[in-house]
Amino acid sequence: MSADASKSDNAVDRAATWLATGGADRTKATVPQVRERFGLSALQAVQAIRESHLIKARSH
Repeated sequence: MSADASKSDNAVDRAATWLATGGADRTKATVPQVRERFGLSALQAVQAIRESHLIKARSH
């Protein structure tokens, strides 16, 4: 795995944690918020959203 891929995976993980802990503004679209805040592509933003759902599900 390249350093860039590792760096972006880390950003996806950070975004997922941020979403799971309620960091996003729920009155606005999530994908643009994640893309802007963490510098992710649309695909990576969706991956972060999916991961955040898993994080929340594991916490219950």
